[in-house]
Amino acid sequence: MSEQNVPNTHGDVIPILMPQLGQAVEEGLIVGWLVKPGDRIEKGQVIFELETDKAVVEVEAEHCGRLARIVVGVEEFVPVRTPIAYLAESDEILDAWLAAEAANKNTTSTEIEVASTEQKTESSTASAPDVSRSARAEDRIKASPAARQLAESNGINLDTLAPGSGPDGRVLVADVQAVLTGKRLAQPEAPVRQTLSRMRRSIARNMSLSKQTIPHFYVKATVKAEPALRFCEARKSRFRCGLNDLIVAACARTMREFPAFRSRIENEEIVTFPRANVGIAVSVEDGLLVPVLRSADDMSLERLAGEARRLIKAARQGKVEAPGEATFTVSNLGMFGAEEFSAIINPGEAAILAVGAVREAVVVEKDAIQTTRTITLTLSCDHRLIDGVLAAKFLRRLKEQLENPEGLE
Repeated sequence: MSEQNVPNTHGDVIPILMPQLGQAVEEGLIVGWLVKPGDRIEKGQVIFELETDKAVVEVEAEHCGRLARIVVGVEEFVPVRTPIAYLAESDEILDAWLAAEAANKNTTSTEIEVASTEQKTESSTASAPDVSRSARAEDRIKASPAARQLAESNGINLDTLAPGSGPDGRVLVADVQAVLTGKRLAQPEAPVRQTLSRMRRSIARNMSLSKQTIPHFYVKATVKAEPALRFCEARKSRFRCGLNDLIVAACARTMREFPAFRSRIENEEIVTFPRANVGIAVSVEDGLLVPVLRSADDMSLERLAGEARRLIKAARQGKVEAPGEATFTVSNLGMFGAEEFSAIINPGEAAILAVGAVREAVVVEKDAIQTTRTITLTLSCDHRLIDGVLAAKFLRRLKEQLENPEGLE
C-alpha cells in the first residue's frame, strides 16, 4: 500500500502524509517505523506499518530521497493527510521550510480565530435564554401527563417513583396505581452500554456511506452446486480447493468479460482497471475485513486458492493486503446456514456477490423430478455503473462457469 499523498515539494522538501486507506477512514495509528532519519528511501520501499480502523497494513514510499525527520511516533493517532515525516537533503533545508510554513499558517489562523470568536460571542448571547429553559425542562422527572396528574391528586412525590416502568424510565399511570395499592411494579433492568470499537465505527461509517450514496439494486440466481462440489472433490489429492475458491475464480474470469465490474466512480469519471481485483469478506472477532486478491483473473485455480488462504489467515491476524483496491467483493455466509441474503456494496466498488448455503432442492428436468443441491447467489450492483440487463448477463455467465467448472482450472 502506497502513501496515497500529494506532497508539497517547494524548497526540495517532500512531506509524507498519513494516507487515507478508504473513503470513510478519518485517522490512522502508526505501529512501527521501518526506516530511521538519515536513511535513503527508494520509491516502493515499505517505510512504516499503519493500523487503520480495521487492520494493519504496510505503507510504501511514493518518492525517493533522504528521510530528514519523523514527526509522528509509534502508537500516535493522526488524522489522514497530516504530515508524519519529511524528505529533505539536509536538516537546514527542512528547518527553513518548516519555519516559512509556520509563519504562513500563523497569519491565517489569527485572522480565522478573531472571526470565530466574534461569531461565538454573538451566538452564545442570542441562545442563552433557550439553553436555560432547556436545562430546566431536563431537570423534570419523566412521566406521562396522566401519571403526573394522578400522583399530584394523591399527594405522591414523583421522585419516589422514578425511574418508572416506561421507556427510558418514564413514570406511567400503572406505577402510580401500584403505589396506591401497595404493590410497586418491578423496575426494568438497566441496559448495558459500551463504546463502539474502532472497527465497528469504521463499519458503521462505511455502510452508512454506501447506502446513502450508492443506488443499490439486486439480482438473484439459483445455481446447481453438484458440478462444482464434484470438481473440488476430484482435485483434493492435487491441491486444496474449496467451493468459495471456485466462486472467487469464476467471478474474476467473469469480470474479465464485463469491464463495468472492474470499474469505480471517481469524481465525475468512470475508472476501469485492466485486471480483476476481487475482495474476500472475512469475519473477524469484532467485525469484517476485506483483503484483496490482485489480478485474480490471471491466476490458476491452484494459485488463487493458495493466495486466498494466505490472505484470510493474515486478515484474522489483523493484517489486510491491498485494502480499498477491489472493485468487486465475494461475501459468503453459506457456512453459517444462511440460505440467501443481500449484501451492501463496499464504498468504491461496483458490486458485491452474496453466497448462500448449499442446500437440498427438488428440480424438474426433462419432465422428471430430481433431487439435487443448489446455491443462491445474490448480486448487489451500483446502478450508476451497472444496469439491470448487464447485471443479469453477468450473473448468467457466472452461473454457466460454476455449473461447468472445468474451464476455471
